[in-house]
Amino acid sequence: MAFRQLKGIQELDVSRNNLSGQIPRFLGEFRFFQYLNLSYNMFDCEVPNGGVFTNSSAFSVVGNSKLCGGIKLLQLPTCPIEVLHERKRPSNHRVIVLVVTLTIVVLSLCILAILYRNRRSRQQVNLASPLENQYPQLYYGELFQATNGFSAANLIGEGGHGYVYKGILNSDEQIVAVKVLNLHEHGANKVFVTECQALKNIRHWNLVKIITACSSIDFKGHDFKALVFEFMENGSLENWLHPCLLEQHEPKNLNFVQRLNIAIDVACALDYLHHHCEMTFIHCDLKPSNILLDADLCAHVGDFGLAKIFFATNGISIRQQSSSIGIRETIGYVAPGNCLLLLTLKLIKKYYLVTLYYYLALN
Repeated sequence: MAFRQLKGIQELDVSRNNLSGQIPRFLGEFRFFQYLNLSYNMFDCEVPNGGVFTNSSAFSVVGNSKLCGGIKLLQLPTCPIEVLHERKRPSNHRVIVLVVTLTIVVLSLCILAILYRNRRSRQQVNLASPLENQYPQLYYGELFQATNGFSAANLIGEGGHGYVYKGILNSDEQIVAVKVLNLHEHGANKVFVTECQALKNIRHWNLVKIITACSSIDFKGHDFKALVFEFMENGSLENWLHPCLLEQHEPKNLNFVQRLNIAIDVACALDYLHHHCEMTFIHCDLKPSNILLDADLCAHVGDFGLAKIFFATNGISIRQQSSSIGIRETIGYVAPGNCLLLLTLKLIKKYYLVTLYYYLALN
């Protein structure tokens, strides 16, 4: 226990103990002192002038030749200015320490505020849509509500890097297709960035129209990335060419004219991507499941997650891979140079065989 905490002490005799230094000022704070004997020691500096030191009969400091000040009855010499300054130093030191501490605290708070603000700004930049400002901003909660909690009943497609859900935006009751990236899959983030870079730079009636992109955080604090597209009522060409056996409605059929128009639509889209963009785009994943049909069976090419973008500088082509995926293909993929021919043949094969059969039968 510290001595200064013994405030209930009434008598103290420490005479003839060769004590040195300044008389502790806290002794004047002991209210119950009846007698204090500090005689014949080697105390120096000023005698305190509070508490027991105000009553000359209650304390004794005789035999301490280096003392000064105190009450007049002690008849001690006046303390020199140096001693008074020395006596005030502790309080000055405390003030300096307090000021320095407060300064450090304020600076630390300012630094933390700046770091927090910068981090928040970076988060907002990261969470902002990678598309241009002209696209509406949507967040996880809005897409969650639009797709009824990403329910299985709203699931309309599944790919290598995510799932596609049908949704209705409450803002204008627009029917949309929400492609949710599975970020646990390797390369999903690169696919998202690549598709955003491609879709924000291309406009054509035979390309799937993107409404916006969402890079946000879900209700569990996990990263969430999704692309929102215009909904295509007739699904993918894959579903028309190879309908699922489990489908309960009538099988889908395309006549010769419809097949030919679809092939022309795809050719127009590829021609635009290869020759009429500011940057040349190579789709790299053209297949029936990535060709979507609207209500009029007009074809729209989609899914640019594996696209390659070629920039031109001073007329020289510079090949830049926007995605780091090594093998740029999926199951069923055919290189763009052969894909259109095979797609056209595939579209007309069935109709051609049927026509030939009837021709031979009639003759």
